[in-house]
Amino acid sequence: MKKIVRVRNVLIALTISLVVWTAQFVYRTNNFCEPGDHPIQSEADAIAAAKKKMVKNPFFSSERFGSAPDFVDALERTQNCCNAIRSRNIIGLIFWDVYLGAGISTVPNAGIYWRPSRSERSHTALVAMSNCGVISSSDSYKDAYY
Repeated sequence: MKKIVRVRNVLIALTISLVVWTAQFVYRTNNFCEPGDHPIQSEADAIAAAKKKMVKNPFFSSERFGSAPDFVDALERTQNCCNAIRSRNIIGLIFWDVYLGAGISTVPNAGIYWRPSRSERSHTALVAMSNCGVISSSDSYKDAYY
């Protein structure tokens, strides 16, 4: 009778278990969100989620940058203020980088990122989020130009 418990069989079983666990983790993380949140489906959805989460996050309010609610109000009056880029990491988790920019007077920008001219007062922010809209403060930034 052949041995069932061989090193090769144990390694195959461990590999299959790891692959199944990783697939379940990625699916759960990308699709099951906290109450009140939902998985982000599009660029417009990512921008709306970033604006909503930015107002609630104290990281985005400071003396130099100003308050986050005022910044979001300025975004509403700015043309071509926002862009979102979707990416995946090596294990399949979805992340969104949402670029927000508001100034006093803006000119439409044809590039991917919103860039103000140096002669106007402006604020820019990068909001790095998971697919459920959880903000990563270590990957996000804010800046004000005067």
